Amino acid sequence: MAACAVVSFPCLAQAWEPGTYPAGSARMETGGFSVDNQDRNDVVAFWHAVYEASEGYQERIKWNGNYTGDSGNVSAVFVDDVERRLNYFRAMCGLNSHGKVNSGSTVIIDPVDPFKPAPSTKKSVAAQNAALMLVRNYNPGTGVDPALTHHPEPGLTGWSTVSWNACSKSNFAFGLYGPGAITEYMIEKISNGSATSSWNSLVGHRRWCLYPRATDFATGDQPGSSATRPPSNIFYVIQNDHELDDTAPVGFVAFPSPGFFPAALNTPFWSLSREDADFTFATVKMSDSKGNPVPVSNISRSDEYGDPAIIWQVSDTVGASSVYDDTIYNVKVSGIGGDGIPASYSYSVTLINPDRILSNQKLSGPATMKSNASGAFTLTPPPRAEALQVVALKKQSSSWTEDAENSKNTKVIDGTGDNYPLLAKMASYSGFGPISGAYSFHLTFSTSYDAILRGVPEQTFELDREIIAKTGAKLNFTYRRGYMTRGTSLSIEKTGNGGLTWKPLGAPIKGVSDTTVDTSISSASISLPKSSTPVRIRFRYFTTGGSIYTHEATPTFPTGIFIDDIKTTGCDWLEPTKVNFLPATATTFQFDSTKAGGKLVAGEGWMLALRTKLGGKWFPNGPVKPVAIVAP
Repeated sequence: MAACAVVSFPCLAQAWEPGTYPAGSARMETGGFSVDNQDRNDVVAFWHAVYEASEGYQERIKWNGNYTGDSGNVSAVFVDDVERRLNYFRAMCGLNSHGKVNSGSTVIIDPVDPFKPAPSTKKSVAAQNAALMLVRNYNPGTGVDPALTHHPEPGLTGWSTVSWNACSKSNFAFGLYGPGAITEYMIEKISNGSATSSWNSLVGHRRWCLYPRATDFATGDQPGSSATRPPSNIFYVIQNDHELDDTAPVGFVAFPSPGFFPAALNTPFWSLSREDADFTFATVKMSDSKGNPVPVSNISRSDEYGDPAIIWQVSDTVGASSVYDDTIYNVKVSGIGGDGIPASYSYSVTLINPDRILSNQKLSGPATMKSNASGAFTLTPPPRAEALQVVALKKQSSSWTEDAENSKNTKVIDGTGDNYPLLAKMASYSGFGPISGAYSFHLTFSTSYDAILRGVPEQTFELDREIIAKTGAKLNFTYRRGYMTRGTSLSIEKTGNGGLTWKPLGAPIKGVSDTTVDTSISSASISLPKSSTPVRIRFRYFTTGGSIYTHEATPTFPTGIFIDDIKTTGCDWLEPTKVNFLPATATTFQFDSTKAGGKLVAGEGWMLALRTKLGGKWFPNGPVKPVAIVAP
């Protein structure tokens, strides 16, 4: 395919900077990004402002087709979600991020193609037709789909020269769609039992998405309706000659990319590619931060799928999709051939948790304050902070009970599915009976399969309280199991770092029968470890495998578990009284009754919490400073 320069691209040398994205309800741009991978906070902000801006796409797809033959269309904002996700990855890998999706460009027709659609056919139309063809030929009973090929045969349901063209020129995903499919193309982590090809083992999907000269793509999507009718995506990646950017810089393209890299996007298959490079005799060596060798396996070389590449597999530990502490891996690829190509290329990847800020944040000041005075506190915000908060929290010793009776006064964070209420009206379940009062907290599986998670979604609710446990502290509640199989459990968990990690409290409450419900109410009393810093508590309902009961299948049955009368003993808790907003440049904070949101009284205990906004996200796990109020 001959190359031809693309003209009229906007000049966006640094279109991304933390704080420059649209605020409020405005949507993040879809391209023109440039991120500094060597700046951890820039990578963190880039993740939250750009990658996360395309999450929730399932609510925006607005597909108007059907499964009997109308491939339909998707919304423009959904296409923006796909374009933004693609350009996020391209920017992370140091490539141009002005790729367009569904621009209206027409299909590529090669002279050797056995089937040729009309030359005026749009890539987006071809992709949309092919996405529907994939699901229409799926047999859920056998798991077989003859359309899952880059060269589908005539005679398949929904086959046409248009759908054939898209399959032959595209990445495709089955069980995924939209931005989720783009992420999967990059990660190339195929679940057991999924159809695979050399596009997977040689990371062909990734390499086409990261082809440096590419500028024009198209997406075809249908969202699916169940596990037996999964979603699908066709992502048109082959370029017309006039769509190739000859001005694109020529250099190595690594994935994961050098510098700081969100671990959620890590992969078992690492790769390095470069135009005109010869990796025939190249070798790969990896080491950890201490210089210890890190094993690699299944080294492959490929000249297909965009630029030449070397691909290698790492262990499950190295390919982990989550880390708490930053984890460094060093890579050296040697023996590279090619005119003008460096013989070796070395780089380091630091896997990070983008929900952690590790900069040296500080909030310092007096440990005591007179009730009629004010106190001066010094702030050290992290680099690139966009805004700051100092939250005033008053220590309370009063008892409280979460009893589900009053939804307006209930201090919980709902993490359950949309198809059933967290606060269940017990009279809705004939013959089951109440727990305590007319309502109870209810956790059950909303569905047996979520197309985004590709599995059973966990259900949670979190107590919206900062709890300080003293010696002998307890968490108490009552519960009653409805239809809850033996493979289903309720875990009570705590976090002391804003939800970055959760630890179980006591043993889980497990299902005891696949066919019966509890005939009586049980009480639980769980010890809370003593802590001088506040913790939060959640209830998490999950399955370890096997059959489950879902609200979706039996909405009038008491499935899951019902919880009520949640309280603590031997605990204080922190009541937020005022959030003080500060500019990112603030270095001092004056605390008094006005900033506290009420009168300061001798004998009270307060805490001041520094919160930072980065990438549009307020980080809850900043430094906390206790302050005791004394008499004048």
